[in-house]
Amino acid sequence: MRNFNSLKVSTFAGSKIDAVDCLELNPANDFTKWENIYLKELHALEFKESLGNILLFEDDSIRLWNLKLNARERMPFLRHNKNYSWISENNALLKSRFGNGRISLIRVNEGDTQYIENSGKDYINDLENLGPTPAVFKVLEYKHAFHHLLPILN
Repeated sequence: MRNFNSLKVSTFAGSKIDAVDCLELNPANDFTKWENIYLKELHALEFKESLGNILLFEDDSIRLWNLKLNARERMPFLRHNKNYSWISENNALLKSRFGNGRISLIRVNEGDTQYIENSGKDYINDLENLGPTPAVFKVLEYKHAFHHLLPILN
């Protein structure tokens, strides 16, 4: 059996994560072990696009979200199609089901942070807090990809 503490996820939504422990519970393209309730929700194709519970700030370039999942609370499937970054405000044990069939167990520590590239993609996943305390994140959503700014910056 693999040691959960030593596993590191190499890609998450197409981006590297170095600080977050991840254990694959179910491989991509295999829905045979999924519970019917989640299959029905996924096939309904009614995904939210907000990356948190509360929008804290918004301007022409960004949205700052607060994402709080109480103990055993789950955020339904959502569609990611913009780049974003997050920071964990506490330690958390999470489960995520992905639109491609993969299911992962994810452990984050207070202060873990990551930038995720999803611009132009329709990346689907849910997030469930398996821990006994709330999982709290700040999520910064970038409304535009930065590559269009490169000629200006050079």
